[in-house]
Amino acid sequence: MEFESDIIRFLQANATTGWITFFQIVTLFGSFLGLFLSFALIFVRNKKLAFFLLLTFATASVINHILKAIIGRPRPFDANEGIFNYGNEDGFSFPSGHSLCSGIFATFLVYHLFQTTKNGWTRALGTIAYSMFAMLIAFSRMVLGVHYLTDVIAGIILGIIFAIAGIFVYNVVMKIWNKSFHSKE
Repeated sequence: MEFESDIIRFLQANATTGWITFFQIVTLFGSFLGLFLSFALIFVRNKKLAFFLLLTFATASVINHILKAIIGRPRPFDANEGIFNYGNEDGFSFPSGHSLCSGIFATFLVYHLFQTTKNGWTRALGTIAYSMFAMLIAFSRMVLGVHYLTDVIAGIILGIIFAIAGIFVYNVVMKIWNKSFHSKE
């Protein structure tokens, strides 16, 4: 899909050195830095949910690496002349692991926000902020020339799906845990 390459070329042609540096920093939040910050924010109030965030992250990361190997889509800078690797990446492109992780982090953080606050404005603004930051991370992957649009869309969707599954398992385990704990009293 040549239009995806054209999007990246357009973004890179119009990006200043400052913007490239900005997006190199933003992209860090789609990996272990984002995991650490998300884990810390959740851990303060809900250690068990923080553990399920780690479990979801680990599971999704393994599956993402398997998908990349199976699909084998070359990165934009490998397949297209005039696209630069500002993200210092190698390997395959689809799906975007950083976008997947940002989808996981944002979904867990929104869930945690809804569990810890009842204020409608706080919930709305938090949801918007977490979602926008996840999209900014995904966008950074295109600006840096390391992913196509479909890579980042698939990554975010997969991240949300993994997070929903992780949260579902968390709720089932907590229900069983609470039932067995209360039955011993």
